[in-house]
Amino acid sequence: MPRRGRHRTRLPLRLLAAVAALLVGGTAVVLGGTALAKGSGGGSIISSLSGKSSSDDSSSDDKGGDGKNGKDSSDGKDSSDGKDSGSSGSKDSGSSGSKDGSGSEDGSGSKDGSGGKGSSGEDGKKVKDGKNGDNTPDEAKKTDDQKKKDEKNKAEGKKDDPFPGRDKIKAASGKDFVDIANVAPNGNRGEGGDFSGGSYTVACGVSDHNNSDNYMAAPGKRNGAQHVHDYVGNTSTNANSTDDSLDAADTSCANGDKSTFFWPVLRDLNGQGPDVGQDGGSSDGNVGSILKPVKADLTFHGHGSTPVEDLPTHLMIITGNAKAKVQDGKNANAKYTCSGFENRVTDKYPICPAGHQLKRILDFPSCWDGQNLESKDQRSHMAFPDGNGNCQNDFKPVPALRVTLTYNQPAGKAFSIDSFPDNQHDPSTDHSDFESLAPPKQAAAGGECIRGNRNCTNVSG
Repeated sequence: MPRRGRHRTRLPLRLLAAVAALLVGGTAVVLGGTALAKGSGGGSIISSLSGKSSSDDSSSDDKGGDGKNGKDSSDGKDSSDGKDSGSSGSKDSGSSGSKDGSGSEDGSGSKDGSGGKGSSGEDGKKVKDGKNGDNTPDEAKKTDDQKKKDEKNKAEGKKDDPFPGRDKIKAASGKDFVDIANVAPNGNRGEGGDFSGGSYTVACGVSDHNNSDNYMAAPGKRNGAQHVHDYVGNTSTNANSTDDSLDAADTSCANGDKSTFFWPVLRDLNGQGPDVGQDGGSSDGNVGSILKPVKADLTFHGHGSTPVEDLPTHLMIITGNAKAKVQDGKNANAKYTCSGFENRVTDKYPICPAGHQLKRILDFPSCWDGQNLESKDQRSHMAFPDGNGNCQNDFKPVPALRVTLTYNQPAGKAFSIDSFPDNQHDPSTDHSDFESLAPPKQAAAGGECIRGNRNCTNVSG
């Protein structure tokens, strides 16, 4: 909410008395019907023969005299510039949200800036009232580091770099790879993956389209991800996606589910990509030919001892952290393995033996707060279950999505996933985003499969 400033004293008392005397004595000279006088606080006032007094302007709602609430009269312009005085100098004072959050995929941004997708509906649950707010950065959402950077840039007269980190572009390190034979069975498994009960699988193909956007973390921002995503499901997903546009789009899913699923592409570093010299491609340090998965398995599982609830429409969930390298591993949840070695899971790029395929495992949190379809940090409305698959803190179990991507792996260490430039293709930055757009009847049919301990494919409502 805009900060309310102090009401300014607009005119010294002696000057007021003098003006009054001149008017009463009939000696005032009227020029153009308006007299302009400067106030003691550095502001301005317009006294008009029409009878409008200085108290009619919006100065009582300015931002502490920062000049944002109308123009200072010292420039010869009317401070009452026609804007509503109730706006506190802001074009949309009712919204402090940020359209592009922080412009990153680390979950620090929110599409509506409100901490949820909207106000409570009649059923007590949050409902969305539009995803895209204004383009004004929301200071409340910025990290301390970002605020310090902004202050430094302001002091130096610099503007924010729309695509930061390009000075730190670097290939993955040799230490980012491990021979799968050297990974202990049941190695680092990360969060999630403790399943029970039934499941249902949605067949949506392996790769429908690519772009370097992320409408969840950076809505409306072209190249908001600074790396290329593979999409399946909804065929329209891009930076400008909204619930309405996604609902109206087509899908690559066999059962008509319009949900969107996306993750960073894997590249063969010996090849040449289609985006040389382009944003998201080599301009952001992402080089090599894009590898399509030979299989993309999208399966929702049961977990824990409490029956799962059906996935609510427009629920957004993310897993992993695209900035894990520069954020000391915070929220990282990368899992890799090789076919035939599924009991050996690592957070490094695995070197698979000849005849075996590389696998990426993306496990999503599956405990929902029961209220919000999203949150400011894109995380706090969801949580991972405990080691037994149960939800804590009154969160409700919903189907646990696991995405398993299988690839024909290039020989040696000539492969890596796309990343932000300063995250240098670290394997720990693997991540995925999902928004449920399955109609309620379809989601209910999937829920019934899990609750009935059945394993279903391409359920429909």
